[in-house]
Amino acid sequence: MPTATPPPLDPDTISELLFLARVGETLELKSTLSHLSKSLSTTPSTLLLSSIDPDTGNSTLHMASANGHTETIHTLLTLSTPPAHNSTTTHPNPSSTSPPIPPSPLINLSNSSLNTPLHWAALNGHLDAVKMLSDAGADAQLVNRAGRDARGEAEMGGKMEVVEWLGVRCEGQGEEEGLDGGLEEGGEVGKGMEGEGEEGREGD
Repeated sequence: MPTATPPPLDPDTISELLFLARVGETLELKSTLSHLSKSLSTTPSTLLLSSIDPDTGNSTLHMASANGHTETIHTLLTLSTPPAHNSTTTHPNPSSTSPPIPPSPLINLSNSSLNTPLHWAALNGHLDAVKMLSDAGADAQLVNRAGRDARGEAEMGGKMEVVEWLGVRCEGQGEEEGLDGGLEEGGEVGKGMEGEGEEGREGD
């Protein structure tokens, strides 16, 4: 019987999974997760919770979101949703008569700089990814170490379409508390990591 305890993964395996998510190799990522699940007697969901860069705290969802790979994002959200629900949609259930579907445990996971996948999707102007993450339960009010929420990261990157969409989405949901995009004193813009040009810019 598959175990729900995250197995220890070696650094090479973690790097491979992060890379596949970063370049949007969805089919290969699913295949690799399936193979690992069988060999380690666990589930893809459990594996994804173990696939975190030990130095940066980045997850596979961070990598896919930074590069706007919506198919990969959808797959990661589906596979990382609790097993009782992952055969259905990962989006919040609009029905008032059905129990809400719990979000993926990866959706609001912060890395070492407190950036969530939504921060990175917004920073790079990937509106479709921002919408998908938001619909899946991403919290747009979370702030990173630089004091910016996802809307603030979009502003820093000059991605005004994302800024406007998040503004409408979050209207009345606490903009005064965290959606002003302000930079705290002493905050810095993330250094960025090697990705796919402007489309693959990743903050810390």
